[in-house]
Amino acid sequence: MRVQDSAVPTEVRSSSAIRWVRENLFSSIANSLLTLTTAVALGALLRGLLRWAFTEANWSVVPANFRLLMVGPYPIDEMWRIWVGVTALSLVLGFQWGRARRANPVLFVVLAITAVALLVLQGNPLVRTFGAAAVGAIFVGYLIAWFTRPSKRLLAVFWTVVFFGFIYLLGANLGGGGVSSNLWGGLLLTLLISIVAIVASFPIGVVLAVARTSKLPIISMLAASYIELVRGVPLLVVLFLAQLFVPLFLPDFPIPKVTRAIIGIALFQAAYVAENVRGGLQSVAIGQSEAARALGLTGFQTLRLIVLPQALKAVIPANTGQFIQLFKETSLVSIVGLTDLLGMGNVIVNNPDWLGLYKEVYIAIALIYAVFSYAMSSASYALEKRLAR
Repeated sequence: MRVQDSAVPTEVRSSSAIRWVRENLFSSIANSLLTLTTAVALGALLRGLLRWAFTEANWSVVPANFRLLMVGPYPIDEMWRIWVGVTALSLVLGFQWGRARRANPVLFVVLAITAVALLVLQGNPLVRTFGAAAVGAIFVGYLIAWFTRPSKRLLAVFWTVVFFGFIYLLGANLGGGGVSSNLWGGLLLTLLISIVAIVASFPIGVVLAVARTSKLPIISMLAASYIELVRGVPLLVVLFLAQLFVPLFLPDFPIPKVTRAIIGIALFQAAYVAENVRGGLQSVAIGQSEAARALGLTGFQTLRLIVLPQALKAVIPANTGQFIQLFKETSLVSIVGLTDLLGMGNVIVNNPDWLGLYKEVYIAIALIYAVFSYAMSSASYALEKRLAR
């Protein structure tokens, strides 16, 4: 395909671009006026934004509070726990990358430059050592997976063990006392809540969707009641109820506030996932089930092997949008006393040393949210393309 593109003469490509502009932006008088008006408005907006960003903004507030934005009030002496977890996750990421066998020279160069910059420029010995180790772990994992080609099941086990091992390490008592989850904050807390809530809500939502489409009236009614009840209240109410009622149901087990928030968000999210999956189940033609039954499959086998895979594939865009929304709505946990990324930003802008610099802080937070939302969207798109083959 690239050979064909390179074979196209430059003049032809240039004329194609001009034709595209003429047909899409200046196809009529009204379209031309709209294009020019939009261009002038965007130019004025961009000019004002760039002037403020380069002449008036004080961006020093962001690097000065970078650690707070990333991990919140997590103790400095215990930061090695986070770095060990990040290094282990980087190793598994390298496994995943190497198994796909998609060598990207540009990415290799970027990672190598990052490792060298950490070793040479970083003054903090902890960041210098573990930062370079985390980048190096990606290369090591890539090379191991390239030669051994681990199975998907083994990779799933690695991801699960390393991720939950990371969570355990964050607060584990290793002889000198543990780190309370009340001290977890910033982007670290936002990612933990989002990932665990997404993973937990998905199977619950699938079960609820199947139950709602059940031919047994009691099962269907119970599932529908749960879904409609949860969708009828705001997430804020669910978070408060989780903080108040979970200890009442489990009085003998002291459950941290972070865990209670995750339980509330997962149960809330499951109701929306259920409705998405139910839409996918209805989109599968009835002939698929009839054909499966004709081949001798049981009802459960028909659901698991024929209907459910097609339904889940059809609702990937809807569920992705739902999960991105969940990632952004985790900022509501600040209402129940947890300092996630946005909550940490509010703490920084209320600090007397940084008064008046709220624009810089909130823009930095918005960019972090945008990067992760774009990554989730890109992963979803890649999954759609792979399943469409």
